[in-house]
Amino acid sequence: MSTLQRHRKTLGALAAVTSVALLAACGGSSGSSSDEGGTDEVTVRADVYFTGAVLPLVAGVQTGIFEEHGLTVDLKEGNGSATTIQTVANGSDDIGYADAATMVQSVGQGMPVTMVAGMVQKSPLAVFAFQDSGIDKPSDLVGETAGYTPGSAAERLFPAYAQATGIDETKVTFRNVDIPTRTQLFLGDKTDFTFGLTNVSKPNLELACDCELVTMTYADAGVQTLSSGIVVGNEFIQDNPETVEEFLAALEEAVEFADNDTDAAVDAFFEMATESQLEPGQVADQWHNSSELLHTDNTADQGFGCIATDDWKETIDLMEEYGDVTEGSATVSDVASNEFLPGDCTDTLSEGSE
Repeated sequence: MSTLQRHRKTLGALAAVTSVALLAACGGSSGSSSDEGGTDEVTVRADVYFTGAVLPLVAGVQTGIFEEHGLTVDLKEGNGSATTIQTVANGSDDIGYADAATMVQSVGQGMPVTMVAGMVQKSPLAVFAFQDSGIDKPSDLVGETAGYTPGSAAERLFPAYAQATGIDETKVTFRNVDIPTRTQLFLGDKTDFTFGLTNVSKPNLELACDCELVTMTYADAGVQTLSSGIVVGNEFIQDNPETVEEFLAALEEAVEFADNDTDAAVDAFFEMATESQLEPGQVADQWHNSSELLHTDNTADQGFGCIATDDWKETIDLMEEYGDVTEGSATVSDVASNEFLPGDCTDTLSEGSE
């Protein structure tokens, strides 16, 4: 019996109709509700449309992993991390999957949210170029042109990447466009390089061009910012700490499932995301790439979801310098907690940023 079948056996015929349930009360509620079967109902919002980066969430819901932990999860696609953080902060959603740097910005602006688990922790930010472009190293970017999306993570931190690699960013030409246009310009040879994420963008681009791209990551240049994780509203945490703990325990199991039986997890992904434009191989590649980034050097020997104080400090410092975050407006203890994770973490995250 496959892993997928084992998860479904525990749910029987109910699996098809209970894998995604709606909250009994919509919006504005800081507490999870319970259905007649005694499970807690929670709404969870992704950052954008479902990709392989959230494969454990999608497959975990579809196969009943979360229900086995007493949770009925209504999983929804998002419209960007900033919006997801807002809906979690105001109680419209209970839990979110969102970008850590955007979290720092939001907390700095006074939003009452906390990241309770790291997912993609090692930065996936990168610059991509075609093999025949003549771009093989950061210095080759000088004099070249790229699409530029204001507010997008890679573009926002490009000055830090330029400084770390010793290039003059003023000698790189940018064309302000949205992300789809940025991609179209690059694939159409209208720009020389493009920005993106190694876990999500790279599989998409390489499938589109049927080629292997030159990839230069920010992390390799020493620009490390936490990428994404699980975000919860502070009021929801206060009212439902056990629900948060059970959710993270289920998510840990879902991550193991996605790692150990990726094909079954991808099958479950498409059973839920029936209108997805992605290919199964893309989703699998996106998850494999994401899985390699679940820990930084500081958390390599720690359990699922643990985030290090030093990684948060580096992320906060970068956002204060390049992300318009007021110095001191968001400390480590303001933005994150390791308290609700199922395993032991070295860091308590109780220290403020220095």
